Amino acid sequence: MSVPKKRMKASERREHILRSAARVFSRKGYRLSSVSDIVEESSIGRGTFYLYFESKRDIFRELIEAFFQGYAEVLEENHRRLVEAFSGKGNVLRTWRENMARVLRYHCENPDLTSIVYREALGSDEDFSEMVEELSRLARQRLREEFQLMYRKGMMRECDIEVVTSIVMGSTVYAIMEHLLRGNGMNVDALTDFIVEYHIRALIPPEGDIGRALRSALGSN
Repeated sequence: MSVPKKRMKASERREHILRSAARVFSRKGYRLSSVSDIVEESSIGRGTFYLYFESKRDIFRELIEAFFQGYAEVLEENHRRLVEAFSGKGNVLRTWRENMARVLRYHCENPDLTSIVYREALGSDEDFSEMVEELSRLARQRLREEFQLMYRKGMMRECDIEVVTSIVMGSTVYAIMEHLLRGNGMNVDALTDFIVEYHIRALIPPEGDIGRALRSALGSN
């Protein structure tokens, strides 16, 4: 149980309740959690909870929205940085790695919300499912555009970009859940290197100067 150590301002108490609710939902799941669980985790009175939130659904929705807003900002910033790199203002391979690290770090820094979104939100409620789908569409759109840029620059072999986008998105989410959040001993930097190298080796052209240059950059002569 998380116990507040001092008298909190209203904004601090609200954040405290949100963090407590995130732990409860992550641990018990949305359906099995109750307002009573959140009240106990927060060490507050039931009346205090209702000063800030209308219901379990209300606080769950706010948690999801906060996660989505933060993640959408990461995706948009990553896309901007990669487009700049493709225009000659940076190293594409280095930027791709930095972008992947930023994605992994965001999830690693928000483990309870990550667990809620990927394990609980989808399918728990029609509105929540639509929110997950909306974020997924944004991530898919940005990744698809980046692969199209790679292909036009000769940095990606001929393939079905839609299928590749699905594979990369799915494998990244699985890696986050299995190797970051479950504490399997892999840190963000190590997992970033593994994912980026795996994806690039699978996607770069098998022949040609660009393919050889990328393999060389990955340490494969």
